[in-house]
Amino acid sequence: MAVRDHHRAITSIYLLGTDKMNHKDLLADAVATLRDRGNRYGPMEEMFDRTARLASIILDRTVTPYEITTILKCLKDARKKYDRANPEHYMDNVNYEAFSAQFITVPVEPSAADIAEDEMIRAMAQKLAPQRDNGETNDSQA
Repeated sequence: MAVRDHHRAITSIYLLGTDKMNHKDLLADAVATLRDRGNRYGPMEEMFDRTARLASIILDRTVTPYEITTILKCLKDARKKYDRANPEHYMDNVNYEAFSAQFITVPVEPSAADIAEDEMIRAMAQKLAPQRDNGETNDSQA
C-alpha cells in the first residue's frame, strides 16, 4: 500500500471512530511519511537550508533551519483548531521536532555557492520589486 493511501486509510478509520490511532501507529506513520517525502522532495537538510535562505532574503535577516522547523510546528498546531482529529498534524510534528533537535546542534555557515545564490536572488528581487522611496533624503545626497 502506498504511503499516501496508508495515511488516507488511517485517517478514515480514525475519523469514523471505528478504531483509535495509538502512539506506535503514529510513530510508524511519521517514519513512513519522512521516507516518502525524502524520496519526493530531496534531502531534508538541503530543503530546510534552502527554505531558511529564502526566508532570510524575504525577511532581510538571517533565518535558520531550526527556526523554519519551529514555524512549521506552529502551523501544524494552528491547524489543529479546526482539524484536531487529523493524524497528519501529529505525524508531521513528530518529524519537525526531530528536525529541530538535529538543527539545534548544527552550526549555520553558508557556503560560497549559497552566498553567491543569495546575492543573485537579492539582485533579482531588487530588480523585480524595488523598495519604494519613503520621501526621506540621505544626508550624503543633500
